[in-house]
Amino acid sequence: MPFGLARPSRIDHSLLLAREGYLFTAQLADEERRELADTGALTISLLGRQALLVTGDAGVRLFYDEGRVQRRRAVPAPIGLSLFGPGAVHALDDDAHRHRKSMFRDALTQADVERLLEVAERRWRSELESWTEAGSGEVYAAAVDVFGASVIEWAGIREPEEQAREHARWLARIVDGFGVPGPAYVRAAGARRRCDRWASELVRDERAHQSGDPDSWLARVAAFVDHDGNPLPERVAAVELLNILRPTVAAAWLASFATIALVEHPHWRNRIREEAEQASGGAGRIATAFAHEVRRYYPFVPVLAARARRDFRFAGHVVRKGQRVLLDVYGTNHGSEWEDPWSFEPARFLEADPCTITHYVPQGGGPVDSGHRCPGEGVSNGLVALTVSLLACIDGLDLTPQDRHFSMRRRPTRPASGTRVSVGGSPSARGCPVGSQPGS
Repeated sequence: MPFGLARPSRIDHSLLLAREGYLFTAQLADEERRELADTGALTISLLGRQALLVTGDAGVRLFYDEGRVQRRRAVPAPIGLSLFGPGAVHALDDDAHRHRKSMFRDALTQADVERLLEVAERRWRSELESWTEAGSGEVYAAAVDVFGASVIEWAGIREPEEQAREHARWLARIVDGFGVPGPAYVRAAGARRRCDRWASELVRDERAHQSGDPDSWLARVAAFVDHDGNPLPERVAAVELLNILRPTVAAAWLASFATIALVEHPHWRNRIREEAEQASGGAGRIATAFAHEVRRYYPFVPVLAARARRDFRFAGHVVRKGQRVLLDVYGTNHGSEWEDPWSFEPARFLEADPCTITHYVPQGGGPVDSGHRCPGEGVSNGLVALTVSLLACIDGLDLTPQDRHFSMRRRPTRPASGTRVSVGGSPSARGCPVGSQPGS
């Protein structure tokens, strides 16, 4: 194909993306797959207009090049409004984006993340004790409750335990249905409305009384002054309040996959257990690497969307101002830049800093300080690492008979069984000191 000419697409790929989900690029025509693999880019038709699909290191660098690409109006409204909410940081660019994102970065320092993980560990240990008494448990449902109630407590939201767990399930419902046409999307939209009302009430009350911890996430959002010098409108503040709570609950999807990986790879389970037995607290280096590999290997985000800021050329394709640019997230996490990409191998993260690996984009890529990389990535990975550290220490942990399969066409996906496990001992049966015991 001559340089500067985009190959005209014979079909609109919108239905293919909607139908195939994570298998989207695998279901492209043979010549399209070859072109994407050879050049890292493919011009497709999306919603009746040309779009550029990119993958790999070069594609990631383009996607996060703010001189050529922006986020405004990139995500289709039915998805963006349901998942992120109106006015969210995800749709901002340039100074407005950097200023708003500073609120998230300031709230998610290492110390803040560690404080959240301490709360989550306390709740996980209590949950696992109940599993021991019952002899079994379901990872996904428990993780929704544990992660959700933990981040609600961490955020400075004071409410009864049962109410916190109910709100956690609302947040999970938003994630579960945002990309699925039909009843699941309707349930997600309903949960979104309930969560928006709840969050707006919290912001309104905090602004009126300022009764919470001034360093809490709720207080930070309520008091934040945007780049224009004005406080966030109540509705936008509510949206941003949820934009830490909701992604934290979404880590339950990863916890479900991580448990399967832990049982299916007993060598790594033993290493994590040995590490936990010797630790003085927190998830160690091996559990952290295991969590990173879970996020790389298992399906979480299929694609991300942006728009061209100006006309430019990339890999032989002309891209026009306003044209959509799609990053193939799942394909990039399994691309040729990885050694043996279809093997589950946590060792690849034992020595490497994941943030320096361009093609590691489970929750987006680019620089976290100046770009659009998720500032809550440490929360997701930390919660998964904590989960496997605790589960690895349970004597007799095994998967109960169940269907472990998950749909590669549903977005997001997880094992439909919820990952049910049988247990035969307490999480501290072999003395795994992963942080403080409850009540200490």
